[in-house]
Amino acid sequence: MLSPYLFTRYLRELLVALSLSNSGCIIGNTPTNVFAYADDLVILAPCWRAMQSLLVICKRYCDLLDLRCNTLKTVCMVFAPRYKRRVVCSSFPNFVLDGQPLQFVTEFRYLGHIITNSLCDDADIHREIRNMYYRTNTLVRIFGKCSQKVKIRLFRTYCVCFYGVALWKYYTASAINKFKSCYNKCMKMFFNYPKMHSVTAILLVLKLPSFDTVVHNYKYSFSRQWTGSVNSVVQYLSSVGCMY
Repeated sequence: MLSPYLFTRYLRELLVALSLSNSGCIIGNTPTNVFAYADDLVILAPCWRAMQSLLVICKRYCDLLDLRCNTLKTVCMVFAPRYKRRVVCSSFPNFVLDGQPLQFVTEFRYLGHIITNSLCDDADIHREIRNMYYRTNTLVRIFGKCSQKVKIRLFRTYCVCFYGVALWKYYTASAINKFKSCYNKCMKMFFNYPKMHSVTAILLVLKLPSFDTVVHNYKYSFSRQWTGSVNSVVQYLSSVGCMY
């Protein structure tokens, strides 16, 4: 539990230097060119030159702190403007960190989420679908002969926790419908119901939430936390209606 705290304390000089560099992104009046959690860093900049200058600062302070950046795990992603008329360039020179060129990617897994340069959540939804099938198959194999009361508790614990669902905003109907079908199939499989059995009847008997109810509850809870946050960056994004 102390890892994130100790990490940010150890890298405080680097984080302060990046924040005070006057390069990178600004949200409201707050510099937001770097986000740090555990042992991961995300650097944001609106242009190539600003990003490269931030990488130079990273290299300088890492040398002072006796740290080394893993350039094999460090990647770059370009997010195009929403309005195509604002696109001024579609290709960029490689960024350089510690003398090594960094790779450009269109998709990357960060803190368990799959982020794409198109900001589409379909890839992250498919990640959660795979996880749902994996968890359910594990439960069936280990706890398939348990009582229904035990199974209900296990299903609520492991299969009604959609990681990151509240963050999904841009996705296709096909992707979300596949996830809904996955949820219903996994419920029938774990509780030994026939394939064509009514989902509504199963939910009434087991007193489990429907897929739409789970998604709605997660989004509602996140929305309340989002609008009630005291963080200046979150407050600004909430005021301009960035999320909901």
